[in-house]
Amino acid sequence: MTNRMRLVAAAAALLVAAPMASLGTAHAQETAARGQAERTITIKGVEPREGVFFAKGKVSPDYEDRFAIMQRKRKSASSWDDWRKFKTNSESRYRKEIKALKRTGTICYRVKIKGNDRFATSYSARVCIKTTRV
Repeated sequence: MTNRMRLVAAAAALLVAAPMASLGTAHAQETAARGQAERTITIKGVEPREGVFFAKGKVSPDYEDRFAIMQRKRKSASSWDDWRKFKTNSESRYRKEIKALKRTGTICYRVKIKGNDRFATSYSARVCIKTTRV
């Protein structure tokens, strides 16, 4: 019998973590001290076809036709890496393809929007894809 890689499908594959309110009190305190609001970024993992994954969501307040950054982090890594830059549409929504690992393991994605003079740097929750061996 040969070893094959398999993507764990449906709800088990796209693990959605708690909202980024759990980002940590240090970030929240730092933002409050500067008097800046944070953007709300929603994220949801979808699998329209077997083995094809997308992260999609919405940014509020309005963030029309502007750039955001998809970050990724392997479970063994200690920090998030900027992975791909993408643009929101005219309704402040986004849809970006994400990839599973080509080996056994878990990889997580989140969206980052850089801060400016009105808003602090904001992050979405995370979506994870787990690859297992059958």
